[in-house]
Amino acid sequence: MNERYYNILAAVDGSPQSHQALMEAVEAARRNNARLYIARVVNTTGLLINSATPVSQIIEEEKRVAIKQLEEEVAGIDYYNKQMVTCVGSPKKALCFELPEIYKIDLIYMGATGKGAIERRLVGSTTDYVVNNAPCNVMVVK
Repeated sequence: MNERYYNILAAVDGSPQSHQALMEAVEAARRNNARLYIARVVNTTGLLINSATPVSQIIEEEKRVAIKQLEEEVAGIDYYNKQMVTCVGSPKKALCFELPEIYKIDLIYMGATGKGAIERRLVGSTTDYVVNNAPCNVMVVK
C-alpha cells in the first residue's frame, strides 16, 4: 500500500454500497490531501433497444439522468478538492483503464455489489474485474 495517495477515484452507481464507498473515499482524500474524482459510468454494454427511439438519443437521456444523480450525490460532500466525472461505455473498461490513465488514479474505491446473481454469473462482476485488472490499489467497500 502506498504511503500517500494523490488521485482517488470513487465509482458510484446509486447503490448503498457505492454510497458507502464514496463516503470512505472522501475520508481517504482528506487524510491524504488528495484530489477526489467521483465517477458515474453510463453502461452501454449489452444495451437492449426495443424502441423506435435512436440509440444516440437513449444514451443521451441515460447520461442526463446519470449526471443529475451524480450531482445530487456530490452535493452533500463537503470536500474542497473533488471533481465529478461521467463517461459512457463499459464500466469495467472505464473504471479499470480509461479513468485511471486520464486522471493518474492511484486508488479506486467501489462497492462490493451492484448486479444480480444471474447477471454476475453471465458477464462477471465489475468489482471483480477492476480488482483483478486495475493498475492501482482498489478498496472494496461492503
